[in-house]
Amino acid sequence: MADNEDMVPVTATLSRSLYDALVKLATERGVSANTVLQQAIAREKYLSDKEGSGASVLIEEKDKSIKKITTPSSRVSGQ
Repeated sequence: MADNEDMVPVTATLSRSLYDALVKLATERGVSANTVLQQAIAREKYLSDKEGSGASVLIEEKDKSIKKITTPSSRVSGQ
C-alpha cells in the first residue's frame, strides 16, 4: 500500500465473529480496524498472486509439520 494512493471509501458488512476478530487484531496491533483490513487485503492479494503463478504457500506448525495454505479463490477454481 503506497501512502500516496487515492483512497476510496468502502462499506462492508461483517458477521459478529469477524467483526470481533477485526477489533481484537486492531487492539493487539495498536492500529485501526481500517489498517487491519488494508493489511489483510494486501496479504490475500500477495498470496493469491503467488498461487496464481504456480507457487505453494506453506506454514510450519509449532511441531515442525508443514501444511499447505490455499486461498479461497484457489479452492473455487480447482487450482
